[in-house]
Amino acid sequence: MDELIFENENILPESSADNNFQLEINFSENSELNRFQNTLDNGDFVMLIEHNSVELDNDFEIAKERLAQLEEVVLNIKSVNAALAITDSYASANCYKSIDYAMGLSPDNRDRHVIYLSGRNSSLDDMKSNLSLAQSGKFKNIVAVTGDSVFGEGVRATQKRTFLESVHTLQLIRRNYANLFFDGCVMNPFQYTPYTLFPQYSKLVKKLNAGAKFIVTQAGYDMLKLQALRWYLGERGLFFPTIARLIFLSPEIVEAILDKRIPGIKISNDFKKILDKELQFSRNQFESAQWRRLELQAAGCRLLGYSGVQIMGIDTPTKIKSAADRIAGALREFSNFEQWLEEYNAYLAKVDMAPISGSFYMYDRVLRRSYPETPPRISEFKVATLTNKEKILYNLRKFMFHAANKQNSQNRRFWKILLANCRTCRNCRLPHTFYVCPEHCPKKSANGPCGGVKANGDCELGNFECIHSYMTRLAMWKKEVNTLEDDYLPIEGIDIQGDEK
Repeated sequence: MDELIFENENILPESSADNNFQLEINFSENSELNRFQNTLDNGDFVMLIEHNSVELDNDFEIAKERLAQLEEVVLNIKSVNAALAITDSYASANCYKSIDYAMGLSPDNRDRHVIYLSGRNSSLDDMKSNLSLAQSGKFKNIVAVTGDSVFGEGVRATQKRTFLESVHTLQLIRRNYANLFFDGCVMNPFQYTPYTLFPQYSKLVKKLNAGAKFIVTQAGYDMLKLQALRWYLGERGLFFPTIARLIFLSPEIVEAILDKRIPGIKISNDFKKILDKELQFSRNQFESAQWRRLELQAAGCRLLGYSGVQIMGIDTPTKIKSAADRIAGALREFSNFEQWLEEYNAYLAKVDMAPISGSFYMYDRVLRRSYPETPPRISEFKVATLTNKEKILYNLRKFMFHAANKQNSQNRRFWKILLANCRTCRNCRLPHTFYVCPEHCPKKSANGPCGGVKANGDCELGNFECIHSYMTRLAMWKKEVNTLEDDYLPIEGIDIQGDEK
């Protein structure tokens, strides 16, 4: 289906001939620049230990002391390049901002770590303050995220919150803080229909165009999806350092994922059966199985071209040390892709990681070789049929509102409300969104979906289709999928400098 292939220059990924990995530590005290960035630029593998900011009812000083202890453990690791990734808590809206919490890190080593800046409950001015604080605090590595909805909050409660899109944060960094930060973005490759997967890739391109310099994936277990992302980046000539986010599972984390308390992460029924079987014997045996799984995933990511891994669920000094030793050992154990694939197939290949039947994968023949012998082509799939009502509404909206972005937003307001359920934005964006009002997203994300979209294409907050899945279906019908990544939509009514339009 050539019309559905994203435009590219058919650039093949870089060669994988050299599989001799260096494990020397590049976090040298003599570095005058950014030691995390230098390590990625040198092609050396990185292990980030994910650590969440604490909730507000915690004693802040005690929490910072614990953070300092974890940092000391991480910085003393010699077997692999190790650092911390400080994130906002996804379990609660009432937590300290990650940048405030990260002030507990050693000032002399802050260029080693990565700080996630969330757009949840943040205006443009709030983000400017966070970035200024990061600059004065000598933090250099920033990952911009839109932020998660809070478990238990519905659509209406989420709509009352402010979410600053990560695309806008990246634009803000590029225009107002040029060369001060090594800024990254997050992408969720673990989607299993064309209508949920393509918009994730389109939004990733927007983030890279907005200035992101490295990528972190959403957490997941499907190595086929991780390889497809690397193939896509290589084929598009997008040679950005990419870090795979992995989870060291515990029974508590599994339960939280199944209860949808951790947004965007899916466990298939097949994988759940394996986890249940591992837990039947003892907790120690369950943990042992997770260590081996983590080793295989980390080594596989390195052989697929990933620059490192970020590990969630490692929260004690003992486990951090064990993770470093095991991952370093796995990188030495598996010196080439074929050797690793044989072990992976024996251990996990029969487990279907897809959460729904008939799952779509971007490319055929993934996880058979490290890189494609020829430029990969997008897999064939059946385009969803639009209803007659959807087609009629689209055509009416296009006829009525094709120039709405150039007109006063009040123009034809009655018809906008009637035909597009319009929310009367100060600057209408309908011509750039296939005439679907982006304000219907609970987070008001206009530039693409969040990572929490359900496997069937529904919004994470309810049983209704994500507007970006709907836009993608319309784009496929019009054979204009490529345009999904073209338009950058600024904050409604405000440009990135913060001036009203």
